[in-house]
Formats: sequence, C-alpha cells, structure tokens
Amino acid sequence: MSNPSSTIDARTRLLVLLIASIGFLFDTYELLMTPLVGVPAIAELLGLPPNNPVVTDWTGRMLWISALCGGVFGLMGGWLIDRFGRKRIMALSIFLYAFSPFAAAFATTLPAFVFFRSLTFVGVCIEFIAAITWLAELFAERKQREFALGFTQAFASLGGILVTAVNGWIVLHANDLPSLPLPDFLNAHASWRYALMTGILPAIPIALLLPFVPESRVWLDRRASGTLSRPSLAGLFSPQLRRTTLVTAGLSACAYGAAFGALQLTPLRVIPGVPELAEQRVALKPLQDEAKVINTSILEVDPALRQSYETVPGLRELAAKRAKNRVAFRAAMKAGEKERADALNADFKALGAELDTLTATAPEAKKSLVDREKLLKQLGDNREKQEAPDKAIKARANTAQLWQEMGGLVGRIILAVLVIFAVTRRTLLRIFLLPGLIAIPLTYFSLYHTGGDNLNWGIAISGLLVVAQFSYFGEFLPKVFPLHLRGTGGSFATNVGGRMIGTSAAFLTTNILAPLMPGTSTFDKVAFAAGVVGTSVFVIGLILSFFLPEPPPEAEHSSLPNNA
Repeated sequence: MSNPSSTIDARTRLLVLLIASIGFLFDTYELLMTPLVGVPAIAELLGLPPNNPVVTDWTGRMLWISALCGGVFGLMGGWLIDRFGRKRIMALSIFLYAFSPFAAAFATTLPAFVFFRSLTFVGVCIEFIAAITWLAELFAERKQREFALGFTQAFASLGGILVTAVNGWIVLHANDLPSLPLPDFLNAHASWRYALMTGILPAIPIALLLPFVPESRVWLDRRASGTLSRPSLAGLFSPQLRRTTLVTAGLSACAYGAAFGALQLTPLRVIPGVPELAEQRVALKPLQDEAKVINTSILEVDPALRQSYETVPGLRELAAKRAKNRVAFRAAMKAGEKERADALNADFKALGAELDTLTATAPEAKKSLVDREKLLKQLGDNREKQEAPDKAIKARANTAQLWQEMGGLVGRIILAVLVIFAVTRRTLLRIFLLPGLIAIPLTYFSLYHTGGDNLNWGIAISGLLVVAQFSYFGEFLPKVFPLHLRGTGGSFATNVGGRMIGTSAAFLTTNILAPLMPGTSTFDKVAFAAGVVGTSVFVIGLILSFFLPEPPPEAEHSSLPNNA
C-alpha cells in the first residue's frame, strides 16, 4: 500500500516535475557542451591552431580525466546522497555543474579549464542519481512515480538540441557581445567562453524553486526514527546485493559503451566517409596533408617563441594584437570590405613598428614571432581552401547528430510510456536490446556504405535503442537498492560502470580496434569498429539481462524496507 507520508499535493508535484526536468535537460546540455567548446578552448589556451595534433591529444585527455573524476567523485556523491539527503545533494550538484562552466569561461590556463570541466562532469554524475532517487521516493502512487521518472528524463534528449542551437547563435554574434575581462593576449570575444557562461542558467530557476519542494519524506522519517542504516560501499557487495550491484554496473557499462563506442563517434569520425561526400574527401586530402606539415613546423618554432615571451616583456601582448589584426583583416578581405581591410593593414604596419622597437635588442625574438606568423598565414590560407568541402561535411554530420538526438528523444518517450504498464523489468530492457542486435550492425556494416536517408534512419533507430536504456536505468535503479544504499548503489552502476568503464569504449573503438579493421579509409575502419563494439555490448547486455533481478514487490512503494 502507499505510504501516506510520501503524498504531496498537485502544486508541489508540478514544481517537482519542473525542477527534475530542468535538471535532466541541463545534465545533457552541460556535457554536450564539451565537444562544442573543447577544441577552440584548448587551441586558444595553448596558443595553437585547432587542427594541431597537440590540441587533439589534449581533447582526448580532458575527456578521459573528466570521466575518471565523474566516476570517482560521483560514487562519493552517491554516498553523500544516502548520508545527507536527496534534495540537498541534488541542489549542491546542480549548482556545481552550473557555476563550474561559468568559471571555465574565464580560464586563462589549460589546467584551470580542465579542472572546471571535470567539476562539471562530477556535478552531472551526482545530480542524475540524486534526482532519480528523490523522484522515486516523493511519489507514493506507482503510476505517478513511473510517469515522473519517465517524463522528466525525456527532457535530457532536448539538452543536446538546445546547446547546439545556443552555441550556433553565439558563434554568429560573439563579436557583438560584451567584451570579457581577460588578459590582452586572450580573445575577449571567444565564442566558446560565452557558450560556457550559459551553463549557469539552471542555477537561477532551481534556486528559486527548491525552497518550495520537500525532501524525501521516507528518508527523513527513517533518519528521525533512527532506523536508517549508514551507507557503505561494502554494503553493495553483501551477499544480498552483490549480484544486483555487478549486473546493473555491467548493463550500464554496455549502454554507455554503445553510446560512446558507436553513436557519439558517428557524426565526426564516421559520417565523413559516406558515399555522398566522396568529392569533398578527395578535395580535402592534399590540403589536410599540407596542414599536417605546417602544424609540425609550428610545433618546431613554438619553443623559441615561448622563450621570447619570457625574455621580452610585452611581446606576448603585442603578438596577440597582431594575431587579432590578422584575423580581422582576413575576415574583411573575405567580406569584400576594402576600406576596413586598408585600415587594418595600416594598423598592422604600426604594430610592426612597435615590434621593431620592442625587439631592437632581441632580434631572435622578432624572428621567432615572424616565422610563426608566416606559418599561421599559410595555415589560414589552407583552411580557406578547406572551407567549402569542410562545410559540406559538417552539415552532413550535423544532420546525423540531429537524427540521433531525435531518435534518443523518441526512445525516452517510448520508455516513459512502457514503464507505466506492468511489464517485467527484464522484458522491458530486452524490448530495446533485441532490436539493437539488428539495428547496430545494419547501420554500421551496411547502411554506412549507402549513406543518405537510409543511414539517417539507422542512426535514429540506434539512438532510440541506446538512449532509452539511460531512462530505463533511471527508472530501475532506485527500485533494486534498499533505502540507505539507493544513492550509493545507483551511483556505482551509473558512474563506475557507465561513465568510467563504459565511456572507455570510445578509446577501444578508435585507438585499438579501428586500425585492425577492414576498409579503404580511416572512416571505414572506425565505422566497422563502431559496429563491432556496438553489437558486442548489446550481446553482452542481453546476456546480463538474464541475471538482472526483478525489483521486489516492496520496491513499488517508497517505503521499501531498510534491509531489503
């Protein structure tokens, strides 16, 4: 029977749903900001072109570091959820992932940027578990609870669409936005900084609404009565819970493995190889080879220039002014604004005279700067030649991303509808696993080679089957762990199994398997590897589903026994 102490009125239910929806939406918003801002941010902070291999290496390192931090500190956050309450920790985690991107927007060094992006990942990892636990315990009636968990999680799929739209607008209007208070050698109108600043948005409504919603009543009652056991990681591996802990972590790893080992790689690492982009690939190949040579030369002259920055005061700031002038001059020439270009050219000559004066006693410093500027000009000319084919490839990648996100949204909605019915949880999971054994290999082994709308549908269906599993675990995990371990158990499954182990599938696909796969291009090899990884984790997930425990009858109520 329902627990009356968990009953909340209609107005409070609405506020709870609103807060949870905002939280889940911005979970995805904050995470998917990384592929949009990561490369330009790292490039600027290192003072290197975006396509430089060092930038690519650091992008991968940042993703690995943030996932590791999310897993470790997310697990600690799960313990805090059980120890200090669902609502309190959820609020703190939302503020953490809202303010950390705002702080990252003002980073002036790469370590600071990576630190704040990792904090954002930690906040998201904690918030998800806190929110699903809080929702599961606030709604006493089963259908209300299922609806709340399913409906609010569907908003997560809107986060990717929203952040893409916001970032697109910012890229177009960055130069018209207020200048940021940054050192002169940094771009005070960098679009990635404004995009990160929007991460603070969820903090505003959450701060206004949280005082009007309750903490989990069942958790408060247990704590007040002294019957709430202390959470512990060891408790997850007790004889009663060991199987549940390991199976849910394994299934979560499979879901994240399919997402990161296949879906997330598709727009940038697979789509450029589709048949309809053959002409663009042919045009880009010699230009990309040339760019690699230029980037290598830039890395060779960089040490001398950095040494010059240390020995000649003001040289870094002057170099930044010259760089901004060159960017503006190129833009003016491209737009056909001759008068503006002439004015900028005159300014550049004045900056040249200033450089001569500044380096009068250090001619080697001037040489290192001028040599690097020549290489950057060559790289800029190269990028302009790449622009037309690259634009076509990015447009096709964006289309694939949209189909994937829409498929994921539909998957979450289908899951939200299905959980309301009395379907066994093993059967519910297999509804998404079994079709994946056909959709994933069909998409990456066959439809990839045909391209077009057929591939779009394959990507959408694959997204549906993978993303629905995330909502599945959000609905399932609070039911299979006892009250005092719901946060800890859910966090172990999602953050250790999913975000630490599962996300490593991206490295497995691109760095280990792809070089061994058949194909005439890197894109062919990554597509084949993505199909292998995606299909494999679906097979493993299906096998694990046979060991998945069904929630005990008591788990259908927010008053699940403390020792269940």
